[in-house]
Amino acid sequence: MTNKIRSEFFNEIITNSINVSVYLMNGIKLQGLIESYDEESIILKGNSPQLIFMHAISSIVPNYK
Repeated sequence: MTNKIRSEFFNEIITNSINVSVYLMNGIKLQGLIESYDEESIILKGNSPQLIFMHAISSIVPNYK
């Protein structure tokens, strides 16, 4: 994902407080709101904030309602 596309995607999700499902490379599914991000990691706020490194993420799926 290019930086521009990644920035647009994350900014849309953060600005509109859209819940996401984050799938990790090992198959684990995490859910919550992306609070912030940089080139190497995201902060996912669910029951408690989690720092997730980009290299561990397989995909991020917005949960539009």
